[in-house]
Parts: sequence; C-alpha cells; structure tokens
Amino acid sequence: MTASAPAQQLKREPLKQFDNLSQFVANWVVKTRFNDVSPEAIAAVTTFVVDHFGVVAAGTVKDSSRIIRETCAAWAPAQSDCTIVGFKDRTSAPLAALINGTTGHALELDDDHREGTQHPGVAVIPAAFAVAEQLGKSGEEFLLATALGYEIMIRLGEAHLGKSYLRGFHPTGTCGTIGAAVAAGKLMGLNEEQMRSAIGLAASQSAGLLTFRSNGAWNKRLHAGQAAMSGVICAELASRDYRGPSESLLSPEGWLQAFAYNDEFDVNFVVGRLGEKWDLIENSIKVHACCRFAGPIVDATLETVFREDVRPEQVEQVTVAMASYPLTRSLIEPLERKLNPTSVVDAQFSAPFAAAVAIVKRRAFVEEYSETGIRDPEVLAMARKVRWEIDPEAERRWPTRYPCQITIKLTDGRSVTSRVEWPKGDPENAVTEPELRAKFHTLAAPVLGEAAAKRSYEQISALRGAANLSDIARTLRGQ
Repeated sequence: MTASAPAQQLKREPLKQFDNLSQFVANWVVKTRFNDVSPEAIAAVTTFVVDHFGVVAAGTVKDSSRIIRETCAAWAPAQSDCTIVGFKDRTSAPLAALINGTTGHALELDDDHREGTQHPGVAVIPAAFAVAEQLGKSGEEFLLATALGYEIMIRLGEAHLGKSYLRGFHPTGTCGTIGAAVAAGKLMGLNEEQMRSAIGLAASQSAGLLTFRSNGAWNKRLHAGQAAMSGVICAELASRDYRGPSESLLSPEGWLQAFAYNDEFDVNFVVGRLGEKWDLIENSIKVHACCRFAGPIVDATLETVFREDVRPEQVEQVTVAMASYPLTRSLIEPLERKLNPTSVVDAQFSAPFAAAVAIVKRRAFVEEYSETGIRDPEVLAMARKVRWEIDPEAERRWPTRYPCQITIKLTDGRSVTSRVEWPKGDPENAVTEPELRAKFHTLAAPVLGEAAAKRSYEQISALRGAANLSDIARTLRGQ
C-alpha cells in the first residue's frame, strides 16, 4: 500500500471552514431529527439491527461471552432494566452494553465498514438499545440515535484513511467509544455543550490494540463491549454536566492525531456533506464467520469451486492475490499458526485456512470456525497448499474495495481462477432479505427457540413503528 493511494482515492469535496470539530459534530448530532435522515439510511440501520441481534444471540454460547456475563452479574443493581440477549436476567445499561457488545463480536459475523475499517454495530447498537430500553424510548428514537452513532463512528474511521491498523489500533474500539457516546447521548437528550463533553470524554476512553494476534486472545471481542459501555458512561456523565474537553478531536493532542499513522488523516471525511450523504449505507453484512479481510478469499474460492466443481483431491496448489495489508498484517503472520491454527481466532484471521475451508467444506460459517472445525485434518492439509502474492490492482483500490483473486492449480495441469471485486454482503453485492432472514434464524433459533427467533425477526424489522422496545427486549430474552 502506498502512502498516497488511500488519500487520493478517498478524497472528498473541499472542507468548509470551522473553528471546533467537536462542537461541529455535537451541533449536528443534537439538531438532527428523524426526518432529516434519508429513508435509505433508516432502512439500512434497521437491517443492521436485525443482523446484530441474530449474531449476538449465537455468540452467547462462547466462553468469552459467558465470562463477561458472570463477571458482570455481581455488579448489577438489585433493580435492573436492561436486556442481556438470550437470558431472562437483566442488568444496568452500561453492563448490558458491555455484555451484548462483547458477545456480538465473538463470532466475527457482525457488520463492518470497508473504508472505516471497523465493526460499528457491536459498539453502537448495544449502547443505544440499553439506553433506549432504560428510558422507554420509541423505535424511531432508537433508530435515529443508532444512525447518528453509526455515521460519526464510520466517518471517524474513514478520516484515518484505512491506516489506523498500521499503528496497531483496532478502530472498532477506538472509534466505537465515540459512536456509542453519540447514540447514547442523543437518546438522553443532551444539549450541544453536554454532547461535546460526551464526545470529548469518549475520545479519552478510546482503546483497542491488535495484540490479540499474538495468541488468539479475546481482547478484540472486548473492544466492542468496552466501547459500548464507555459510550453509555460518558453520555451519562455529560448529562450530569461532567465537563469534557472543549476540543477533543482535532487539537494537536486530540483524537485524530493520536490514532493517525504517520500523522496522516483527513478531516473532510468527518464533516464533508455530513447529513447529506450517509456513509453508513456503505456498511456491509458478513456471511462468513471470519475476519472481513478473509471474507473475499472465501467468496472467490467458493465461486471457483462451485463453477468448476473442484474437489479437494483435485487441488495441487492455491494462490491468493490481494492487497498487502490484509495479507501481511492480518492473514499470514505468524505463518505456522495461520497454517495450523491453535485457536478459533487464529483460524478467523488466516488466509490459508479461509481458502482451505472453502474448498473442503464449501462454506465458512460458525461450525467451520468452531474448536472442532479448525482442527479438521483435511482442511489443515489443504491449507498447506495455499500460497499468496500482492495484487497491484487490489493494492491501488485498498481500502475503498477489498478485491481478491484465487487461482487453483489442479492435478490434471489446468488452472482455474475467480476474482471478486465486491465481497458478498457489500452494498454492491448485498445480502437479500431472504438471506438475512436465513442468517438470523440459523443463529438465533438455537438460543431463543424457533418461535421467539421468528417473532424477534419480525419485531425488529418493524422497529420504526414500535412505541417502545419492551416487546422486542422480552423476545430477545427468550420470553
């Protein structure tokens, strides 16, 4: 990846002059009303909320989710208002945000944004849902707050030009705290000064290191829940006039500078056409239970496998070609653990495993990325046949696109190839409503039960007309 490529590709219209970025954002959030949000953005957010709760329900079975619930159980107040998805017990708003956010990121199936290089749903939705449930807010109020949280979180990620990862930061955690605070603060009715404080306090709470790669750790999952919880806390503090910094985003020691790679960021992504163009519409729904960077590998491999009816015994070698960052910084190092994963996280972030599982199993969902699935000897043997190279065209397009080309050399001497420009789930290759419904039901039914899963899908899809979230929350608890 060249230093200039992302900035050239992602350039926006010239920025209007302003004195204070934090105040600019706070003013926009406070003044924006439901009817100011485009119908397309509201429809997209509704889809993201549906998808989110199916993923959270399925994530409840993971040990990382169980430990978070057990840890928080002793902290919950005697009278608690907020839902823990999949359980009858309830807890406080910050702890519900922590639990549901962490749980939602456990399977690597939650939504994501290409240019923002982040997972907005698991940070924003748990915070907004907990506060909306606690305050008795309507479906419209919840959707508005969620849309605003998504938009600010995504734009902050875009401002770092896809490079924050190069400094070792996980944008879901670093951007998510601010997005969650915006959503929670909107529901709490913060005024402009309070919203600016909430944003400033949240900016100081931003965190998220990529150190999970060292041993398949669970801290990446915690980034989402911590961001959601911190957003709720910062908004609550601001509502009581706890003072935040007057400028937290653009000052020399501010948020944008702190998380920028080589001091490169572009404020135009935060404020350019804010309220006119909704970047959240470009968010993606995931269909494979692995890192989004590995998703295009699965897509391109499956396209080849099904088109040519490739069988594992026919494969001599597989070559993955894509941009340098997802390969060299996420999907092939440390190599031995990518070839022979010692944990689910290792497999989720492995290019060889992604190609191999697509060839052998012809899918890459929860079962394939389970503790049993990642040790399948046929898949591991296939992973040893995978090679990789940098694709110059993909390099030029990163991070506006995640292209991938797969070439499979067969034992009869033929080579078969597929190239994916838009991975499945991207807006340009969108998940259909039947596919979304199927994903939700597959994930939620084993936890909530068949009837509750069907009912919750319909309830969430009709969120806009809900007077409050109590019926939806009850169904999500399996009641």
